[in-house]
Amino acid sequence: MRKQNSGFTLAEVLVATVIGIISIAAAFASYGYFNKSYKSISQKANINNTAREALSILTKELRNAGYVDPNYLANSPESNRTERTVRMDFISVSSKRFGGKYGQSDYLQLWYSNSAKESHYIVYMLQKYQDSNDYYLAKYATLNRHHPQGGNMYMRNELFIPYVEDFQVILKDKEGKILVPVCDSGCGSVEDSQGRLTVVNTKYGQLTKGQANVDLVHTAEIYLTLRSPKEVYNKAKPTKIINGEAPHGSNINIPADKYHRETFFVSVHTRNLAKHVAISEQTGTSIGESSSYNK
Repeated sequence: MRKQNSGFTLAEVLVATVIGIISIAAAFASYGYFNKSYKSISQKANINNTAREALSILTKELRNAGYVDPNYLANSPESNRTERTVRMDFISVSSKRFGGKYGQSDYLQLWYSNSAKESHYIVYMLQKYQDSNDYYLAKYATLNRHHPQGGNMYMRNELFIPYVEDFQVILKDKEGKILVPVCDSGCGSVEDSQGRLTVVNTKYGQLTKGQANVDLVHTAEIYLTLRSPKEVYNKAKPTKIINGEAPHGSNINIPADKYHRETFFVSVHTRNLAKHVAISEQTGTSIGESSSYNK
C-alpha cells in the first residue's frame, strides 16, 4: 500500500516565504509611515496647545495693564509715585528691539497694581538658547520695581514660549489707528526716529510723545509665530512670515527647511488704558469715564 506525504512541497515553501517577507516589509513600512505621521501631528498639536495657553496668559496681563488699585498711590512703598508717573509705565512697545533670529521681533513691557502695596512690572522679549541659534519668548517680572531699595524680581529670563520665530505687538487707538511710538523706558532706535522724546502737553502735565501715547492705547494686537522643535516635512520648503500691517510688523523670508511654522493672532482690548466716554441717551450728557466700561 502506497504511503501519502502530508508535508509541503518546495514550491509551496518558497511561495509562503515570499508572502511572509512581503507582509513583514509592509508592516514595517506602515509602522514607519504612521510613526512619522504621529510625530508630525503631535508636534503641530503641541505648538497649538503652547500658543493657546501662552496667549491666554498674555491676554489676561494686557487687560490688567494700567490697572491701579484705588489705595495704591496713597500706600505704595515705591518712591515718588503719582498718577502722572505711573501712567508712563502702563505699557511700552519697542520695535525690533532684542529682535531674535531675524531682527524683527518686538519688546513688550507692561505695568499694573493689584493691591494697595504691590505693583507688577512685566517684560516679554526674545532670548537665544545657549546651545543653538534658536530663540524663545522670555518673561521677566518685578514686584515694586520703583522701591527705594530696588524691586523684587520674581521671574528672570523665564522660558515662556519655546521656539519663537516672531513676536509682534501693534497698539491701536479707539479709531483703530496704529499708535507709534508708545514707550517710556522700553524704547529703542525705531521709537527715537519716531520722535518719542518730543515734549507734548497733556492733562497730566508735560510728557514725551512716547509717554503721552500710552493714554490712547485701546487695543493690543499680538502676532506670534512658533516653529516645531524638530523637522516635520520630507522636503525642504521656504517660508514667508508677514505679521502686522506695513510698515509696522514684520516681513520675513526664511530659507527652505523641513520645520513646521504657524502664526497665532489675538486682539486684546486694553480696558484700563484708553477709556471710552459713554453718552446718556436720556440727557445727552456724558455719564463719565469709568475703568469698568468696555467699548
